[in-house]
Amino acid sequence: MGTRIEAVATACRRDTVVRPGSLALSDEAARRCLQHAHRTGEELDLLINTGIYRDHNLAEPALAAIIQEDIGANPGHPPRFGHHGTFSFDVANGGCGVVTALQLADGFVAAGTARFALIVAADADPSPRTTRGFPFVPAGGAALLEHVPDATGFLGFAIRTFPEDGPGLTAEMEWRRDAGIFRHGRNVVEIVESHWFAESCVEHGVAVAREVLAAAKLKIHDIGVLIASQYPDRFATELARRLELPADRVPRVAPELVRAHTAGPIAALEAALLAPNLARVRHTLFVTAGAGPTIAAAIYSDPRA
Repeated sequence: MGTRIEAVATACRRDTVVRPGSLALSDEAARRCLQHAHRTGEELDLLINTGIYRDHNLAEPALAAIIQEDIGANPGHPPRFGHHGTFSFDVANGGCGVVTALQLADGFVAAGTARFALIVAADADPSPRTTRGFPFVPAGGAALLEHVPDATGFLGFAIRTFPEDGPGLTAEMEWRRDAGIFRHGRNVVEIVESHWFAESCVEHGVAVAREVLAAAKLKIHDIGVLIASQYPDRFATELARRLELPADRVPRVAPELVRAHTAGPIAALEAALLAPNLARVRHTLFVTAGAGPTIAAAIYSDPRA
């Protein structure tokens, strides 16, 4: 028995008067994903949210619970008679959140404990007036996993952190006297990327990718598509070059989704499914990067391809 990626969808901010924040982007991506799969929120057994930068830095309650209610995924407790509930929670692992959530969801779905699991990711500048250097585009993504009776599924995961490299991507807060609407002073959050962060992510990404390939007894030429983080810049293309993977196996993400944070891998997966040469491949390699630096990798296999 296995886990199939049944559908994916993304959402991005448009040039409108009212610009959606991370919650609205999460809700939109989740609804689109369910529509693509012709499913409803009531069918979900599990919902995992991996977004980091939320509206107004909301911390409680878990954003997954709010998304669950917004999309009608069995809100309330206990479940209605004849229905099941939806277990929802947040996972915070930065740019590696999606692969982390895939590993957690696979444990439920592959075993048949859950039939459907939805992974949601979205980020937007939580407070545009009090942040500096915010590097990520506002974007959301969702992926629906389904339990299947065949061998479709993940062959292995690897999540590694390399603290010896130091903090390459940080969020720092400081009091600035000239900040605020009336310049009376306020706390300002600044996102800082070290000059070596991108290179470190690529270097460690190659090592972790080779590790997960070896564990699955696969070679790089067995990989049909590389699904990677969209941040740091050129991470996917540099990673493919170092791994000696042909450039045409890296999907081209829509311009409005380039530099997406937690939703980046889902944006790449959506682009791959829309590309004729990448839509049906046997082995997919996931490699994502985040602060730490942390690298999360996985291999997904579809015997139908």
